[in-house]
Amino acid sequence: MIDQTVLTPGGPDALEKEDLIILLKKTGLSDYEAKAYLALVRRSHGSAEDVADVAEIPRTSAYKVLESLQRKNFVSSRGGRPAVFYPVPPLEIRDRMSAELERTFTSLDRIRGTLTDMGTPQLVYTLVGKEKILSKIGDLLDQCNERFFLSSPELLEITNAFTTKFANAMKRGVRVTVVAEPSARVPDATEVIRRKDLLATDVVMDSEVALMATPDLSICGFTDNAFLAAHLDNFFQMSLERPMDSIR
Repeated sequence: MIDQTVLTPGGPDALEKEDLIILLKKTGLSDYEAKAYLALVRRSHGSAEDVADVAEIPRTSAYKVLESLQRKNFVSSRGGRPAVFYPVPPLEIRDRMSAELERTFTSLDRIRGTLTDMGTPQLVYTLVGKEKILSKIGDLLDQCNERFFLSSPELLEITNAFTTKFANAMKRGVRVTVVAEPSARVPDATEVIRRKDLLATDVVMDSEVALMATPDLSICGFTDNAFLAAHLDNFFQMSLERPMDSIR
């Protein structure tokens, strides 16, 4: 669970700026994103140039960093020249993340021990490193026969790395479902679902293999146990039954 002091303005004096940045990065933000969000919380609003000065990040990077924070629903903006950015209230982010984590761990608790009860060994692996995780996602795309599900708050690297693999999967008749942030560029897909508040990168292949990774693809859990993968697939599908915009 995210430390609530991370997202509470005016937290304890003992928490220095660097401590707050480290804690914010645990929510999936990059170093620049954490610094920019903290700067906005302190200022209450500001242009990209204002944020760059307070956050001590390069001005050339500030606008892209704020756009990324906007996709992750950490900031909002109002039009104009220059655009003015506002932090989403820290407690609102805390509540949103807490609700998502609660749903995830409730689902995990529901299936806890089910494989042991059935006498089937539980096969869950940990992959560490973006290169390994991207390679695994690419392998799953190549191996997929029927249905490929992908949900991620950060699709750019996956889309760029596997444009051809997505196209080839579609040609093989694979049903590809992609869940993405409203403004994200997506690969070729049978169905694209636009969602806000995505917290992790989730992949399911043919309801037989599943992968859950951090937004920056630094670490993930992977299972090739069909029983567990099917349970996770069902959980992801149920979470999409909330109101949504779907392109078919």
